[in-house]
Amino acid sequence: MTTPRAETPPDDGPVDHRTPGAGPGPSVPDTGRQRWLVLLLMGFALCVVVLNNSSLNVAIPELMRDLRVDLPTVQWIVDSYSIVFAGLLIVAGAWSDRWGRKRMTLGGLAVFAVASALAVLATEAWHVVLVRAVLGAAAAFVMPGTLAILLHAFPRRERARAIALWTGIAVLGVALGPVLGGLVVTASGWSGVFWLNVPPAVAVVLAGVLVVRESADPQRRPTDTLGAMLSVVAVGALVFTVIEAGQHGVLHVRTGLGAAVALTAGVAFVRRLSRTPFPLLELALLRQKRFRGAALGNMLLFFGLAGTLFVLTQRLQVQLGMSPLKAGLAVGPIALTAFAASACSPLVARRLGPRWTVTGGLLLVAAGISVVGWWGGSYEVIAPALVAVGVGFGVATPVATDLLVSTLSEDRASSGSALNDTMQETGFALGVAAVGAVLNRVFVSALDGPGTLQQARAVAEELPVRAGAALLDRADTAFDDAARAALTVAALVTVAGALVAFRLLARGGEGALPRGARHEAGGGSGAPEDGRTSYEGGSGAPDVAGAPAPGPGAGPAGPRASLTADEHRP
Repeated sequence: MTTPRAETPPDDGPVDHRTPGAGPGPSVPDTGRQRWLVLLLMGFALCVVVLNNSSLNVAIPELMRDLRVDLPTVQWIVDSYSIVFAGLLIVAGAWSDRWGRKRMTLGGLAVFAVASALAVLATEAWHVVLVRAVLGAAAAFVMPGTLAILLHAFPRRERARAIALWTGIAVLGVALGPVLGGLVVTASGWSGVFWLNVPPAVAVVLAGVLVVRESADPQRRPTDTLGAMLSVVAVGALVFTVIEAGQHGVLHVRTGLGAAVALTAGVAFVRRLSRTPFPLLELALLRQKRFRGAALGNMLLFFGLAGTLFVLTQRLQVQLGMSPLKAGLAVGPIALTAFAASACSPLVARRLGPRWTVTGGLLLVAAGISVVGWWGGSYEVIAPALVAVGVGFGVATPVATDLLVSTLSEDRASSGSALNDTMQETGFALGVAAVGAVLNRVFVSALDGPGTLQQARAVAEELPVRAGAALLDRADTAFDDAARAALTVAALVTVAGALVAFRLLARGGEGALPRGARHEAGGGSGAPEDGRTSYEGGSGAPDVAGAPAPGPGAGPAGPRASLTADEHRP
């Protein structure tokens, strides 16, 4: 079994694989202008995927009224995307490495555009669930390829800045989604949010065909179909279990059945990875502290963010009476501050170090979530809390991503990225499922009546004035209690992510592979022996260009050799 190498390629630009399986082509780096254009396209490709979720958030109350669905059904509408997305990411990453990252990324984006256009025809809740599942499948082929293409387009010394900008562009989807979603929901109803995906997806596909170069793993490893099926079943059953636990209780038969399926499929998937000669992902990645710390930190960060947005949308529109457009604008502070913070994250990491940057960002997000949950009865309190969430998210995510990709080999770039993306989407799905389950459970138990705040308000309008007012008071109090409990869970999980990052990203224990293991894994010629990123140097001070300073005892295959070759390149 091939073990992923931890090295970073020499700093002379990406290697071009002319066609999948054809072997490496000449080492022709992208020109400066071309690679920054590739960065824009890959950022906007990811932005389209993010836009789909963020715009749907503001449409949830309208969707609930139009389709007459309850909260658990809404959770499935939201999570059907994430379940399929998370389940297919691993196999999508493997296929991208085998058949070509450009081909799979742009193909997935084209399917995403077509499915979005068809979504406007949905008239039943199950139609929306089905379309969202198709969108999740298409998005699974987009996300891992975007990062892998960047790794091939940029030399090591520029990757930290490129990843930060790539993240910032993607965050634009979070910023624009609620605003644009609010506009189209106000104008044409909830189904209009799906039209938002079509124009940018088509534009990126057309431009990407002309600009992006193809790359692939020259070994063309076969795909483990059984492993792919087990991963989808395991993730789907896990999310199903969490939703059923919130709706029917932990001891319900359906909850127990879902847990049994999730556990069985999960164990079978892990056993499959260790036994097949061509696993979908390398278990060795999970034995690396840096990879685990970055991936788990990202996963738990997305858990907290997803759960917060799920609760916040209902609080703004239903409890505070905002229109979809106003609610979209009200969520804006998260995305706008995250966009600004992501651009500054490399500078923050160079000053504080990656470990403290990721940990501090997670703690800042947890603090903002806590404020929204405990004191978020008015927007004057919510707004600064959202700023804290945005800053923490924007600072932590790019640094964690750069730490993670520093452990990946070039030939399995998509597969390694897909594992991180899978954990993020699993965190997102579980955030909506778990936080939504707590919200639903506490609200129903406290009110002992209508299942949602929206339904309670509709019932109150049909009652006599005094009885209706009493029901509204009880419903608002029940929702406050439920939101407080649900967001406390989100905040605690985010704090757990901070603790994990602080422990696993400790300096000196964050290397990608132990000394000596690298040569067994195929050895590398470009990375520092301890797996440092462009934020770190052997003496603790990165050079001005962002490349790691030479560590003590760096040999001819170390970073100094790469810089010397770069300096003398014609």
